[in-house]
Amino acid sequence: MNREKRTYSGKLLDVDFYPVFSDGRRIPSKAPKTKRSTAEQEKYNHNKAVREFVRKANANFDDRDYFMHPTFIPALAPQDRDEAKRILSNYLARVRRRRESELKKAERALAAMPKRDELKEQRHQLKEKIKALKRPMKYAYTIEQVTYKTGELKGRSNWHYHLFITGGLDDRTMERMWDKGVRVNADNFQPERFGPEAAAKYMLKSIPQAGQRKYICSRNMTPPRVPDPSKRDGRTSNRQLEHWAKERIDDAAFWERRYKGYRFVRCFARKNPFNGHWYLSVVMYRTDSDPPPWALEDWGVYE
Repeated sequence: MNREKRTYSGKLLDVDFYPVFSDGRRIPSKAPKTKRSTAEQEKYNHNKAVREFVRKANANFDDRDYFMHPTFIPALAPQDRDEAKRILSNYLARVRRRRESELKKAERALAAMPKRDELKEQRHQLKEKIKALKRPMKYAYTIEQVTYKTGELKGRSNWHYHLFITGGLDDRTMERMWDKGVRVNADNFQPERFGPEAAAKYMLKSIPQAGQRKYICSRNMTPPRVPDPSKRDGRTSNRQLEHWAKERIDDAAFWERRYKGYRFVRCFARKNPFNGHWYLSVVMYRTDSDPPPWALEDWGVYE
């Protein structure tokens, strides 16, 4: 029988259909004792990490938050990865303290402001600021290393970061607080404009060395919501799934009727040559406008 697994990550919904035995165990997708090549395993691990991170990013960040790329002045860049991590940790700590300070100021200002009609808009703005600053501060980042091959800096390393971080402070404040590089732009995360997976894909474009984490995130990240998929076991027959894989792959109206409130983004389907079963993945997004673009080419069910 087939299982339908739904994963809710903020406005992103992706649905995986795959075969399971009657007791709920997944049906094997490759012959026993067979192994992928090293290159195949690395690609598999990377694609799986990208998928996990896309979900995590959409579950925790939206257009109120920032996508930043802090850099170093080359001559002043640290030469050790741990030192690069420490410097960013210090920046995050300063941002956290600044958020706490700004929250107290805003709360005092609101308490002292008279409740007069002419101040209604100012009171509303302060309330919105307080609401934004009370959101838990979350972050997720990757570190990218560059080693100079020529010139006076030959042999030295430089680093830059790709950083998701909770909003609340204005963008100019976030930029000024980074004092290690020649530039840093605090841009709003825009999943509906660039696609819900574009920034996460960009962050993980370079596979770290063996033993290094692909990304680092705060401990308070909210995991995607995955309702018990076993409750939908057997509702989709093999014949139905094959029909969808062959005839409904680009049928936006069909998928939007099935998952009401979401817009169709992309559908992936493939037949497993070992077990003969179809695997299908659908990507949906909750929006009132046109569905966002989608750039990832390998999103289908990881077998």
